[in-house]
Amino acid sequence: MRALQWVLVAVPLGLLYYEPLRSLVDQWSQDPNYSHGFLVPLVSVYYLWDRKEELRQTPNTGAYPLGILVLVGSLGLYVLGRMGDEMFTVRLSLLGVLSGIALVLGGREWFGKLRFPIFYLFFMIPLPYFLYNEIAVPLKLFAARVSTAALHAMGYTLLREGNVLNLPGLTLEVADACSGMRSLISVLALAGAIGWFFHKKGTHRVLLLALGVPIAIGVNVVRIVVTGVLAHLFGPEMAQGFFHEFAGLVIFGVALALLFATSFILGRWERKVTP
Repeated sequence: MRALQWVLVAVPLGLLYYEPLRSLVDQWSQDPNYSHGFLVPLVSVYYLWDRKEELRQTPNTGAYPLGILVLVGSLGLYVLGRMGDEMFTVRLSLLGVLSGIALVLGGREWFGKLRFPIFYLFFMIPLPYFLYNEIAVPLKLFAARVSTAALHAMGYTLLREGNVLNLPGLTLEVADACSGMRSLISVLALAGAIGWFFHKKGTHRVLLLALGVPIAIGVNVVRIVVTGVLAHLFGPEMAQGFFHEFAGLVIFGVALALLFATSFILGRWERKVTP
């Protein structure tokens, strides 16, 4: 009976969000900053599959007043987004609609077990451009400033003009792709999944998510410094093309290794303080 209820809800939900989700997939495939979006729903689905027995045994109580309130409010957000042609608002409303459905059909206890796979979907939604730029521009300038200080400390002579690093016979620009936003969003998405799957305490989950920020920013600064050194030693071609992309992959791999190491340390701490 419960499965039939979910099917009856899924059909109109799919029709309502077909176009926003189709455009979302197109954006994942075209914007490298959000290519990780393909993996986010898979994490949520895996979580549901892994907890299927626990969910099956959870009593269906139905929190109708609260659920209907959340559902109506989220659908109102959907309408506002459609009227203003603002896809971020429309896509964000999906999380509220799913929460309302979980409350109406399952109740508070069911929603408590579904809140992670629902709200984790936030990581698949691209930020609106104004908000993205508000974060990316300061990150870009910060990375340029710290990279300049690091290169100075290593004995290199250079002049920084905003996000442009001028070395003797060489000019490096910390472009939008080097702002660190791409690795920041991906690292935070991974930190959220690792925290929920491998840590029991909410404080440790939040701490791991918070530590993902300096990890992502720090490895991006290292990437810029290494690129500057290699470009100075071997020529400007080291700062572009294949070498530039390969360096990005290597540095992202370092970020993931640091994130897993941080999770391991937090896990040992968690086991030590928990009887």
